Amino acid sequence: MDSRRIHDSRPRIFGSAPQGSQAGFTLVEVLVALTILVIGLLGVALLQVVSIQGNTFSREMAVATALGQDMLEKLKTLQWTELNVDPALTPGDHPVGGDINRDLDGDGNPPFLAVAAGTDNVVDERGLGPADVGSGPALYTRTWTITDDLPALNMKTIVVTVSWREKGTTERSVTISGVKVCSAPSGVDCP
Repeated sequence: MDSRRIHDSRPRIFGSAPQGSQAGFTLVEVLVALTILVIGLLGVALLQVVSIQGNTFSREMAVATALGQDMLEKLKTLQWTELNVDPALTPGDHPVGGDINRDLDGDGNPPFLAVAAGTDNVVDERGLGPADVGSGPALYTRTWTITDDLPALNMKTIVVTVSWREKGTTERSVTISGVKVCSAPSGVDCP
């Protein structure tokens, strides 16, 4: 027998070793593979961060919308007849003096119509303000504007704005509007 080695002329596949040598990957191949893996994992980590930020914004928006809807519903339940109009339904920007710490159900506990005037009317995600016992951090500001005879006579347009600061810097807001109709007999104008 011939003791000479037979040369293998088949093309080599990347990472494969010729017959007779040690099988395995070179250091360069391992480093390239690790670099690709790390870049992929960093991309996944970045997606997680963006997803968490999106979820946080969605939660804040949902809370603000719920607080605005809650205030709009409270205002729609206030009395407005041909003889009497609730002070919170007078035209202009609110909350003002008469709106502050007004107990809506008369039991001395929340819910209050408003806890402070203007931008100090802050509430947490439960709708409780700084004046309420056990209130959480003040995050949201609720204000409302009343416009008389819009869209028609004996109607009031109520526009509730809920604003908050996102991460302490970006000002965000949600605006919800509704209409309240005077409960007066036909042909009688409301104040």
